[in-house]
Amino acid sequence: MNLAAAFFAGHLAARATDRRFRATEREVLAAQERVTARRTARVAATARHDHGERGRHLAPRPT
Repeated sequence: MNLAAAFFAGHLAARATDRRFRATEREVLAAQERVTARRTARVAATARHDHGERGRHLAPRPT
């Protein structure tokens, strides 16, 4: 195989790899929607607690 054929073969392999592993616009939008839904659910779950801090401050204060 000469050098030109090797370059051409590498180019074809790269194009095939790009086609296989490149995400379509629909897949990107679906992933963004999943992230948004997950973050919204997490915010909603933490909003139920009125504790602003964690750790020692979460314990009830002695009376």
